Amino acid sequence: MKKQAYMMIAMVVLFGCMAISARAQCLSRTQSSAKIPFQFSAGQKSLPAGEYTVECLNPEHGMLTIRSADRKARVILLMIPVAADAEGRGRLVFHRYGNQYFLAQAWIGGTETGLELPKSGAERLAERELAPVVAKRDEIVLTRR
Repeated sequence: MKKQAYMMIAMVVLFGCMAISARAQCLSRTQSSAKIPFQFSAGQKSLPAGEYTVECLNPEHGMLTIRSADRKARVILLMIPVAADAEGRGRLVFHRYGNQYFLAQAWIGGTETGLELPKSGAERLAERELAPVVAKRDEIVLTRR
């Protein structure tokens, strides 16, 4: 009985330490800036071209905020955490359909952690409209600073 109690306490402490470590790692590297030279959609919001700050709010739940340098545009996104990126450099990935750009992924620099945004209704519509004209979408990658 005592052994099980000690094991349970050790497991709780271990998982607590792992959660704090993951959060601290994300928070120490999350805020970065990116100059985005085109208007783009992130979730349900359209944002103008410009300088943006990208910050991970909650890595476990995939919360990311994107805020313009002038603080006039801001969006908070709930994204899907993804992994297995050997490059480990921070970057934003956009899908392009004609002259429309949609944020698809945000990768946190220095780690193999990434966040992926599910396709919005507007992106699915743009994809369907251009399907007869274009064989595939373009993927635009911007390295974050």
